[in-house]
Amino acid sequence: MSKLMKVLALVIILGCKEGNNDLQKEFMPTARGDVGEIILVMDSAQYEGPLGDAIKRTFREPMKGLPQDEPMFSVGKASPKRLNSVLKSATNMIFVMTLDSEGSESNVLRGYFTNQSLKTIQRDSTIFYTTRRDEFAKGQVVLYLFAQTEDILIQKIDENRTRLQELFESVERDRIKAKLFKSTEKSIEKTIAEDHNFTINVPYGWELGKNSRNFVWFRLLEANREQNVFVYYEPYHSADVFENIGGFRDKITETNLRDSEKPELHITRQQRDDIRSIFTENTTFDGKYAIKSRGLWKISDNSGGGPYISYTLVDEDQQMVYYLEGYVYSPGTQKKNYIRDLDAILRTFKTSKTSS
Repeated sequence: MSKLMKVLALVIILGCKEGNNDLQKEFMPTARGDVGEIILVMDSAQYEGPLGDAIKRTFREPMKGLPQDEPMFSVGKASPKRLNSVLKSATNMIFVMTLDSEGSESNVLRGYFTNQSLKTIQRDSTIFYTTRRDEFAKGQVVLYLFAQTEDILIQKIDENRTRLQELFESVERDRIKAKLFKSTEKSIEKTIAEDHNFTINVPYGWELGKNSRNFVWFRLLEANREQNVFVYYEPYHSADVFENIGGFRDKITETNLRDSEKPELHITRQQRDDIRSIFTENTTFDGKYAIKSRGLWKISDNSGGGPYISYTLVDEDQQMVYYLEGYVYSPGTQKKNYIRDLDAILRTFKTSKTSS
């Protein structure tokens, strides 16, 4: 099947809802749910078997770089026979269906697919998912996973785990951005833009902690948490910087993040024997190659610490290497959503050439 035909097949998988126009959307309920919450709709027997295990290890995989295990997503199972209007208004939903399942719940699930789409699934095993927005509620994203057999779908899910995770992560980032940047600290943003060759969004309530020649740090101080973002840059000389992200970070924080009252104290990395001290992956950031990193930081006297997320990238036009990081201090709390906030802020970063 050609690429064009596969795109068309994805369009018809669930039928073309011509009636789902702007007027109908106006009367839809607004999607509701906590950040990272997913309602999973699938046959109960499959949920308790290998297919359910594949779903769980994909969406309940612990987020990397946190001090305690926290699943990436909170997944709640719902029976397709008991899918009421409240459940259908969830912000994130996943429907799972395979043609070889003959259970009564699977028969209900097949009702969400047109006869034409079922035939397409039967003859083409390369198509295994599609997404729909505003399916049952405004602001909602629904992922449909399907295949001829359980075995095929399990293989597809395992092979595309990162892609499926990122689908919902990107949706959550957009939602977080919409909330974080309803209002921003315009004066801080202006100062950063005037003093440096980049821009970045600073949410309302954050304060500027440090602004030097090649380093900017701003933060949010609350009773139960502290969130921090900093940007460092220097002339780019060699790709070797990508080979030792941890060492590059250590150099930055030991120089720029020292206690003003106790200068012998500084931010460094936690390096523990029982876990990896840093998780890295290749990614694209604002159209540029970048290394995304996650790990744990600490104060050098071990008096505090927590998780961080960072990006290292090069602006080839300016021949500058940038290191962007967000880190959180919030003892005794779950931190994955604080890290998601920081990731959303970091991703607003743009060098001067791309900030227009």
